[in-house]
Amino acid sequence: MPVDRSTRAGLAHLAAVLGMIMPFWVAAARAEVAPPSVQITGEARETRMADRATMMLRVEATAASSEEATRDLTARVNRVLPVLKAAGIAEADTESDGPMVQAVYEAVRDERSREVAEKRRRTGFSAQYGLTVMMGDLGAIPALLPRLAEAGAMVQAVNFSLKEARALQISLEERAVADALDRAKRLVAAAGAKPGRVLGIAVERGSADLPYRSARALAAPAPEPETRLPVRPGRITVEARVGVTLEIVMP
Repeated sequence: MPVDRSTRAGLAHLAAVLGMIMPFWVAAARAEVAPPSVQITGEARETRMADRATMMLRVEATAASSEEATRDLTARVNRVLPVLKAAGIAEADTESDGPMVQAVYEAVRDERSREVAEKRRRTGFSAQYGLTVMMGDLGAIPALLPRLAEAGAMVQAVNFSLKEARALQISLEERAVADALDRAKRLVAAAGAKPGRVLGIAVERGSADLPYRSARALAAPAPEPETRLPVRPGRITVEARVGVTLEIVMP
């Protein structure tokens, strides 16, 4: 039976509409309802003695001119670096911050007019040079501190950490996953069901941060060997928390 032009146009329009709607019908038909599940957070922790130190050093110099301050700073830094080398610290284990040279000002009160005003007056220049030093021999710190002070360096702080902290963190995360799975399976079995697929794993924020202990360290004049400043790095606890979502298969 012949089909007129208007009928063909209507059928074409209907096919176009169905072509737009069908994908949504197919997607809705294929969509799966989320299966029942249980979410458990597993934990793992380990405490070890700190075996690495990071020292923050600063060398400063002040003078009337920037050139003189820079020369003085250079001389002091060149006295500090050999001290680090003599202590067995490799150049690759030192990181510099600077140098930085800036003008120094002081506030001056001007009382010549009716209104008291404060003005800034340049008094000289300050030059600074920072060093971050990583050490594996913690027993060398007590003898090193006074030598650095004699060379002109200020020890601002000492941070203690673990050399293998990243590898330990990964191991703890794996143990935390095993802990979460074990607890989840026991809970599912207690409910009379069976464990199914692992639907999700999430490391809790902050558990992957590498820990350290920080201690202020003030350099003093060189003491006698029997009166050296004691350094006690102490212990560091590393922990991991991982959430696991486990499917519950109902009988």
